[in-house]
Formats: sequence, C-alpha cells, structure tokens
Amino acid sequence: MTTPPASSTETPTRRPIAADTERRHTRHAVQRLIEQAESLEIGSPTSALVRWRATALVLIHTVCPPDHIAWQMLRPEAPWHPAGTAEAEKREQAYADGWAITRGVLEGLLPTLTEADPGPQLAEASPGRHGCQSADRTEPPALRLPGDINLVMLGAPQVQGAQGQTGSNRISRLTEYAIWLHLHPGADHHTMDDALWPDRIIRSDTRNTTTSRLRAWLGPAHFPIWTPATNYALAPSVTSDWEQFRALTAAAHGDKSLAGTRRLRAALELVQGPPFADAIRPDRYEWAAPYAVEMTAAIARAARRLTRRYLHAGDLPGARWSVQRGYRALPGGHQRHQAALEAVTDSYSEHDGLQELADQLTQEPVPMTPPLVPPLPELFQLSRLG
Repeated sequence: MTTPPASSTETPTRRPIAADTERRHTRHAVQRLIEQAESLEIGSPTSALVRWRATALVLIHTVCPPDHIAWQMLRPEAPWHPAGTAEAEKREQAYADGWAITRGVLEGLLPTLTEADPGPQLAEASPGRHGCQSADRTEPPALRLPGDINLVMLGAPQVQGAQGQTGSNRISRLTEYAIWLHLHPGADHHTMDDALWPDRIIRSDTRNTTTSRLRAWLGPAHFPIWTPATNYALAPSVTSDWEQFRALTAAAHGDKSLAGTRRLRAALELVQGPPFADAIRPDRYEWAAPYAVEMTAAIARAARRLTRRYLHAGDLPGARWSVQRGYRALPGGHQRHQAALEAVTDSYSEHDGLQELADQLTQEPVPMTPPLVPPLPELFQLSRLG
C-alpha cells in the first residue's frame, strides 16, 4: 500500500481555550484603558496619571515585540509629572508625549486585537514585522488594569473607589477583608475564617453578613456572588498598588534603558509608607505579616537598583530620591532618612555616601567612621533573600 504524500498545508487545529481567553482579556484591557483616558488631563492627580500610563506601557510591552512600530512612536522617557513643569508649553508637550501618544497607540492597536473566532483556526505562526503577538516568546499572565477600585497596601491599608454605603466603624474591617480576598483569590471559607477570625469559631451567618456588607460597599460587579467554581474572589476590576508595583518592576528587570529606569521610579512612586503601616496586630492583619516582609524586601531591591542606576548616570538628586523611597518602606523611615542624608551632603563624599546607602539595602551594615552614613534598620536586610 502506497503511503500518500504529506500535504504541504498544515492541518487546521483549534486554538486553545486559554489562548482565546487571553486574547479577550487583552482586548478588554486595551478598551478599558482607552475609556479611562477620557477622564485624564494635565491637571489630573499624579497618582492617577502615573497608574494609567504605567499600566498602558506594561500592557503594550506584553503584547508587542521590541521591533513593533508602536515603540517607534511611544515616548517612555517623557516626564511622569506634566503638572510639575513650570512653563505651560512644556507641560502640554510633556502630556502629549507621555499620555496622548500612549493613548493613540492603544487606539491603533485595538482594531488588531479582534475577538477570537470560535471555530477551528490554524495554529498561530510567527507574525511579520508589525504583528503584535509573538509566538516564539512566553507571554506573561494578563495584567489587571487600574480598575474602578484600588487597594492600597504600600502604606496604610485603604480601599479607593468604593461607591457603596457602609458605617464608618466597619470600613477598617471591610478593608482587611477586601485586601485578603485580593491576595487569596478563590479561597474557601475555612482558609478565610482562619485568617480573618483567628482563634475564633465563626458561624456561617457571621461570615455571610460580613460578605454581604463588603459586596454592598464594593458593588456586586466588583465582588461577584460565591459559586462552587470560583469560591470567594474579587473581580478583575479590583486592582492594587502592590500588583502595579510588581508589574512595573518585572517590566524593568533586565531593561537597562531609560524606559526601564522610569518604570522603576514609577513603581517606587506607589510607596506611601511601610506596607500595612500600623495595621498589623494580634487581632487584625496578623496574616499580613509575611506579605509585609515580602513587600518591604521588594521595595528595598527596587530602591537599590534605581539608586545605582542614578549614580551610574551621575544623577545625584535622583539617587537621593530613590534612597528616600527605600526608607519610606520602614517604620520611622522618614526621620531615619533625614538623619542619614545629613551625613552625605558634602560634594566630595555625596556619591560614595549614597552608594553606601544603596549597598546597605542588601548587606549587613559595616562599622563606618562618622559622620558618613548611619546604618539602616535590619529589616532592609531581608532584601538579600530576593
């Protein structure tokens, strides 16, 4: 029996469901960013501008290879604070470079991110020069957007953007519940009870009442009803400063360009204070202690990396800023930072002093001749583990 010749055309295969889901998430993410850009302007709060632009750049980075035409248009090196520019013309130019161009790129990409055909399709091949997906590189997980609700962990815990009504005496407890759910998506009630009500046996009606109050505060669109498939989980519209911090530092990893430096700075701009500042105690947020350690270490690593970049570029003000942000992650960090920098104001020793501060973010402080640099708190030494 003669074996038929192999066909020159590959057999069509169905695109994996995961790929279809990822494609829909990407299109939805771009749409959401375009919609959110409608409410932004030069005078918008810096945190809102930074968060939108950072997410947009990271999202574009995940779907477009380095040689994509989008990167010939984007201006990642543009200032991140247009309102801080003194001259009106320069403010307008900074906003155009940093936000208007980025929005235009997203609008241009949207038509190329068509919804996946549910029928059989050919397996994806490598795209041409202007293709947006690259089949020969591993894609990171889909990014969450700066959503309608933002959870703050890099500082005093907060829920920003909740539109529902709740008693002021319940906000603290519901905030803890929301942050725990964000960090433990899909958890069952046993795990939740052990974390949020330690050393107590919780009745189902108590848990259900708290859950209902949180859903009413956040809105059912942000905290869907429990199902056996999802367990307890917030919607993707709920994001956090910690999630954005991780996305920015991951995008900056290995990127020695100015864009990488700006991503590191944008990540550190999210740090408002010590992670879970003044919240962890035996009866509240005890479960968050390991997360606080991890976040503090990550902030220390980012501050160290950014300080060294600035020093390498001869930018001493930038190095001072990044050291200050590193201190901000520690209890009492502002006072310690001021005391440390008072010792490195001499023009002849400033570079070396800032370098020493950066080095102390990862290694045991060594005895030094005063008044160069006082040792950093031991908590920063945890960054050696990362």
